[in-house]
Amino acid sequence: MKNFSSKGIRFSGDSIKSCVGFIDLVDSTKNIAAMEGLANIRKYYSTFINSVSNLISSNSSDGKVIKNIGDCILFYFPKTSNTNDANSFQNAIGCCFKILDERYKINNELAKQHLPPFNYKISMDYGVLDLALVGDYSQIDLFGSTVNLCSKLNSSSLSVPNEIIIGDNLYRILKTFSNTTNVINNYHFTSKGEYKITETNRYSTYNIRRKDNFVVSITKNNKKDFLTKKQLISLKEDENRFFFHKKNNAKRVIIVDDEQDDLFTFRMFLRAYDYNITSFTDSLMALNYIRDLQDFNDLLIVLDIRMKDLNGFQLHQQIKAIDPTIKIMFVTALDILDELISIVPGLSQDQIIRKPMNEKIFTNTVKKLLQ
Repeated sequence: MKNFSSKGIRFSGDSIKSCVGFIDLVDSTKNIAAMEGLANIRKYYSTFINSVSNLISSNSSDGKVIKNIGDCILFYFPKTSNTNDANSFQNAIGCCFKILDERYKINNELAKQHLPPFNYKISMDYGVLDLALVGDYSQIDLFGSTVNLCSKLNSSSLSVPNEIIIGDNLYRILKTFSNTTNVINNYHFTSKGEYKITETNRYSTYNIRRKDNFVVSITKNNKKDFLTKKQLISLKEDENRFFFHKKNNAKRVIIVDDEQDDLFTFRMFLRAYDYNITSFTDSLMALNYIRDLQDFNDLLIVLDIRMKDLNGFQLHQQIKAIDPTIKIMFVTALDILDELISIVPGLSQDQIIRKPMNEKIFTNTVKKLLQ
């Protein structure tokens, strides 16, 4: 990553129209606070910066990295200055999806080094970019309203981790291309609402998803679960990384959390233990799976509370109706320990773990409940 010298900044007076983007490493401050040693912190940040920068600057993407601002990277795609060049816009959008795709592989390597997974917020827009020369005046920087707005979209509540949000200017250009081009055919555009620039000025935003990234059903050991196509491919490459982690031990752990990265963390914590682990992001599918089990001995079910369809409380009631002896523990970011104990019959403080979780506390609780 470029380091600007003390010679300062000289505004060139020049500008270009181009596609610009920001990628932010979510929760990095919280993650590094829990790390031990500067070597791990350096490894964490350098992996983020180098992996993302290499993908942006690759020949297939034609992007340029301008700088990193803390845990955020500013980049742009010079060839998109020609708004009739569909391939350049396809490369720009494809680059961001490639970054999200590579996150699975990188997180797998981070887990081996006991480092937390990466989550990204990616924002993109199109407009006038003001140029400046920095350092020894051989490097460029980008300024102006388009850059500022793209940065604000990234940090706004409209931006969701591991998704791509684009501004209305970029959306309008993408929609001008013929339906015969991949820029349109390969993607779904969904309105994310309006960003409030001023009291009277609002700016439309959109989420962009690949059309082939739909949910598919898989069958494993006569049980069904749901995965995106990307996850299904990754599952074939490394079966232990996603939903099913089967070993010979009779002790079983079922984890239900609608956040894929939380499931990744749970599995990482339990990697050294000889448990049969099955995990679900869909609480209804988890309930059906549990109903089909032949016995409930040596079984622990780990439930998040805030989930779609059935939340943790509702799922707890349904599971206890199947068999009241099933062992259950809750994991939650909510500060409601006393309320939980008072409203869930038979629940003790030892069966509740707060997020963000301490690995030792989590694994010790699981081991104790499975004794």
